Amino acid sequence: MFLYRFLINIIIIFSPLIIIFRLIKKKEHLTRFKEKLCFFSKKRGSGNLVWFHGSSVGEILSIIPVIEKLEKDKSINKILLTSSTLSSSNILKKFRFKKTIHQFFPIDGNYFCKKFLNYWKPQAVFFVESEI
Repeated sequence: MFLYRFLINIIIIFSPLIIIFRLIKKKEHLTRFKEKLCFFSKKRGSGNLVWFHGSSVGEILSIIPVIEKLEKDKSINKILLTSSTLSSSNILKKFRFKKTIHQFFPIDGNYFCKKFLNYWKPQAVFFVESEI
């Protein structure tokens, strides 16, 4: 765990350079990359929020049927859907969800994770993994 945290902190130090490189390669959204640094582009709103995370396009697509059902559930006010890739974000543009908000998953550092959780305050969290 120490090595992992150490390496994450090194990556965080170099993250501005990494992000610039990824912007040049068109692997990041020009304005939304800041979400990975917990500069939120969407408002949370009030009420119950359920959070789903899928890193890739396949994982996001596997969540869609669940999201469609939860969109009809009156006890859920907002659905937060996070992903890590620009392509998964682009896939979500094809759907017309009313309650669902997409944000990019934050960098895995203590500061960013705490800030993310304190802002969104999810009532339930579901991580989808297709490579198990």
